[in-house]
Amino acid sequence: MTLTSEPEPSASVAVRTVDEAAPADVSPVRAPILGKLIYHLLPIRRAVILSNIARALGRTLSRPQIVNLAQAHYAHQARSLWEFVTFLLLSDKRRAVLARVENIEAILQARERGKGVLVLTGHFGNWEVATVAGLEHFPHRRGQFHVLRRPLWPLWFDRLVTGRFRRGGFQVLARKGSLNQLLDRLKAGDAVVFLMDQHAAGRDGVRVDFFGHPAGTFKSLAIIALSTGTPVVPLATWREPNGRHVVRFEEALPLIECDDPDEAIRANTRSYNATLERLVLRHPEQWFWMHRRWKD
Repeated sequence: MTLTSEPEPSASVAVRTVDEAAPADVSPVRAPILGKLIYHLLPIRRAVILSNIARALGRTLSRPQIVNLAQAHYAHQARSLWEFVTFLLLSDKRRAVLARVENIEAILQARERGKGVLVLTGHFGNWEVATVAGLEHFPHRRGQFHVLRRPLWPLWFDRLVTGRFRRGGFQVLARKGSLNQLLDRLKAGDAVVFLMDQHAAGRDGVRVDFFGHPAGTFKSLAIIALSTGTPVVPLATWREPNGRHVVRFEEALPLIECDDPDEAIRANTRSYNATLERLVLRHPEQWFWMHRRWKD
């Protein structure tokens, strides 16, 4: 296996937003030894990770800092895989201890509007573990959260993840062909979760900026929010240094209305991407940099 001669990164990275007029500092990022080893010995999608980080944060990070962040990301993914496997062996009580839920009032207040809740999130932290562990704190809400997503590959992995969600109290809706079911769930006052940080092609997407570069982004969330008036509540998850996970709801986003329906879809979708940018920058090593977000 060929090893690259990348320069050794600095010990930590302080990240700012790409909007230089309104910089936002986040905690320094350190790359554990495990991440450095994986970076050199098992560089899965290393070129994609480095390219994505450079595209999103290259205006503020040096090359060594970009490499450092990539190595920290590898360590995060390795730890997430271990957590995903061992999570199956834990009791419900021990699962609940793994996570805490912050600002639950934000989604409860949005739900009081009587139109259900649309939850905006992405692949932050160990998303599959944190959300299921967080729901253990609210057994009376089991079955009231519905995750909208595409099938995973390979098929056996999709069945594993879907089964885990359902056992944890989540329902899974297919991204295609489930509109009527989705609207029924909103009418019932439930929450539908949209993972909005992946590439959307063709008629499913609209090109709006993400970290300063046009990216195909799913427009379904904006269409449903505009047509139903359902509030959109952001959600972030991350792992703390002590190994516990945080599930945090943010205040509902204001709905942007325009005379031109297409412009309204575009404006709201850009607002969602801007929100995701802020959530990424809180813990940049814990976002899914392996995905080809800017395929165009």
